[in-house]
Amino acid sequence: MDDIKILTEQFIRYMQTEKRSSEHTLRAYENDVSDFFECVFDDKTVIDVSEVTTLIVRRWVSELMKSGLTPRSVNRKTAALNSFFKYLMRKKIVTTNPVGGITKPKGSKKLPAFITEEKIADVMDFAKNNPENYPAYRDYVILETFYATGMRISELANLRHNDLDFSLQQIKTLGKRNKERIIPMTENIRQILEEYVVRKKVFFPNPASNYLFFNSRGDGISVKSVYLGVKKQLRLGGVTGKSNPHVLRHTFATHILNNGADLNSVKEVLGHASLAATQIYTHNTFEKLKLIHNKAHPRAKVKQLKN
Repeated sequence: MDDIKILTEQFIRYMQTEKRSSEHTLRAYENDVSDFFECVFDDKTVIDVSEVTTLIVRRWVSELMKSGLTPRSVNRKTAALNSFFKYLMRKKIVTTNPVGGITKPKGSKKLPAFITEEKIADVMDFAKNNPENYPAYRDYVILETFYATGMRISELANLRHNDLDFSLQQIKTLGKRNKERIIPMTENIRQILEEYVVRKKVFFPNPASNYLFFNSRGDGISVKSVYLGVKKQLRLGGVTGKSNPHVLRHTFATHILNNGADLNSVKEVLGHASLAATQIYTHNTFEKLKLIHNKAHPRAKVKQLKN
């Protein structure tokens, strides 16, 4: 088990330095790989990493499913183990990847939660009424920025002033795996952010930091503070379902698709690696289309046959 621990630590360092994985991913992968080997070592299935077979991994996956884990959680654990064995193959520690032939458990796809256009308008109207209080005003601008760009919470928290280009109406952001992308500004969010930059100087005349959004001490705001601020504003605005920054990302994607945006364009703005990740939003769009069709089509309603 000591050898596995050393190999796992080396694998995590590789994921951190070479793949530039997030801290969240690193913790999850380390736990998942460690859990697998604790399981197979405890029941004496194997005594060395080279003895792990596809059959052993299949049994492990089966036990995870029987324990009540969702297919999504099982697939995440399998992905971690798959990456680990790919790393071992690269280092020539093993000759085959026992996870390569594993079929992923399939689960039902949940449609992403989003807020209606009418409710978003109510939220924004309610949130913008306190411009003299910096935290409240900042949270309003954050809400508008999320809804106008669809960016991730970590991307927003790390925005700097020089990431904004008001003349070209675009925002530069650093996404997953440090991949840079450009997000266009609407005219509305350009005006909101320009005004925010001016007002912010009143609250912080001599800032020591170049972050766009500050905490009360005049330093960059944390991801947790962004999350809590957005949740509070959405709740105050009357949102009763899910209320977090990621819902605003879903809302952004759903609304612009509903209003005619091209799927590939939405994929680029969101920073998705593949079109498959973006297509989930078309389900919400299709549901709206069905409602419109049923209301608009002259023969949508069932007519009773005459006797």
